[in-house]
Amino acid sequence: MHMKNRVTLTLDPAVTHRAKSVARARGTSFSGLVESLLATETGRLAQEEEPFHMKWAGKLKLADREGPRFEYLKQKYQL
Repeated sequence: MHMKNRVTLTLDPAVTHRAKSVARARGTSFSGLVESLLATETGRLAQEEEPFHMKWAGKLKLADREGPRFEYLKQKYQL
C-alpha cells in the first residue's frame, strides 16, 4: 500500500475558504484538490523541461578532433 506524506501549508483564509468550496463542488477533499493541482503543475514542469541534449549543445568542447571515433560521433550527433 502506498503511504502519503503529511504536509503543512500556510494559506490566506479567503483562499482556503474558496478552495474548500471548489473541492466540495468537485466532490473531493481539500487535500485531494491540492494534490490534483500539484500533480498537474509538476507534470507541466516535467514536460517543459529542456531535453538534455539541447541543454548542453555547444557547451562542451571535444578534446580529440581526429580519428574514426570522432568522425563517427560527428556524424551521429551532427557536430
